[in-house]
Amino acid sequence: MNKNKFMLLFVVCCVMPLAAAKLVLEMGWFNPGSSSKGVWLEQEIFLLDDISGQKKHWRIVMLADTPCQQRCQNALHTVKQLYIGLGRKQEQVQPVVVGTLNEPDAYPMFVQQRAEINDVTLLQQQILLVDQKGLVLLSYPMPEQDAEMADIARSIRYDLLKLLNYDRTSV
Repeated sequence: MNKNKFMLLFVVCCVMPLAAAKLVLEMGWFNPGSSSKGVWLEQEIFLLDDISGQKKHWRIVMLADTPCQQRCQNALHTVKQLYIGLGRKQEQVQPVVVGTLNEPDAYPMFVQQRAEINDVTLLQQQILLVDQKGLVLLSYPMPEQDAEMADIARSIRYDLLKLLNYDRTSV
């Protein structure tokens, strides 16, 4: 094999993967948001106050109706079960209710807080994942049916565990 043939083969081997990647991106064959189950918010919304320096890095937030209807009660119960199911990772997660709870004794792990913003209508009827700075990252709809709530809980757990595993804020 002569020198020119080797150089041509080397260049083709280096350029081919780059050209294939460019083609995939240009043709729209790549779906960039497929690794998360929730919906990423388009704009920055700082919903809660900053809790930097605490062990709780992530918050599962619900905006409670006044009064909390059946849909809201199902979501509260699901978030409670999800929080209990985290096991030792509970140290990094805090469930939060924005608003008032009808039965605060039934949900002792929830913290009641006020929103930092006044207009929360955009976030109504959703379960939110919020970081330690108070920024809303992911949202999940509160479904009407109980059967759909299990799928939403699985999605929240999947995304939350991924966020917990890649969290480097304490380092």
